[in-house]
Amino acid sequence: MAVEPLSAALDWHALLGELGLGGFNRELAQHSELVGVADNVLSLRLSHTHRHLLQINRGGPEKLQEALSAHFGRALRVNVEVGEIETLTPAQRNQAEKAGRHAAAVAALEQDPFVRELIERFDATLEEASVKSL
Repeated sequence: MAVEPLSAALDWHALLGELGLGGFNRELAQHSELVGVADNVLSLRLSHTHRHLLQINRGGPEKLQEALSAHFGRALRVNVEVGEIETLTPAQRNQAEKAGRHAAAVAALEQDPFVRELIERFDATLEEASVKSL
């Protein structure tokens, strides 16, 4: 039975959610971008800013390799290089989504009639840092 090759269009962000990694291994994966997939080898790039994740967790690429191999049911290799990030890493994407949810929550509060009345009546201000999105 032939093994279907991994897609070069693999959704790295979604895949990380499925792997269930923890600790430094999760951080290493979250701060890496998927550069390419070829012949059962996933090539990742870690930014210079986060290269310490490789230095303090030298076994990280092997742990990623094990988790990915188990997930796909075949032997895979993971190569991690340090360089300039060209796309959003999962960590950056998560941060952007969080910022978007926060901005939407602030906008909703600013438009809320009760909040507007409190601001007008008591010369109050909305502390945006205290707003938490649901």
